[in-house]
Amino acid sequence: MLRIYSDAAVSPKDQLAGAGLVVVGENLHEQLSLPLSSTDDNHLAELEAFYKAVSWPNENGRLEEWTIFHTDSQLVANAIRKNHIKNNKYTDAFQSIVLSLEKLAFYEVKWIPEKENKGADNLAKQALAKQRKNRK
Repeated sequence: MLRIYSDAAVSPKDQLAGAGLVVVGENLHEQLSLPLSSTDDNHLAELEAFYKAVSWPNENGRLEEWTIFHTDSQLVANAIRKNHIKNNKYTDAFQSIVLSLEKLAFYEVKWIPEKENKGADNLAKQALAKQRKNRK
């Protein structure tokens, strides 16, 4: 079984966004700090971070494992549960997630409180800090 925690961090002033992923499984503990598209929209950043999370099993040949995705974004968790997102602004990002999820044999999406997602949160903030540093 895989557990993948995702989070996004956004700096509206800098129009920067970063994602943090924590991937945990048998003999596996991976931490990823990834830059995201330039945006000042936290919801869009959360969707992009979640897309990175659902892409991880495909990119690493782990499509047949039971995978539990953890997100502190209610927008993401509700959209997946309902298989629908209301705001047309997020449709493309949501459809990319759905297409990636369809490749997985077994998965579950769980909403968790922010306080239970500190690892991914810290990694997302590290991605922001690295982007700021690279701009200078």
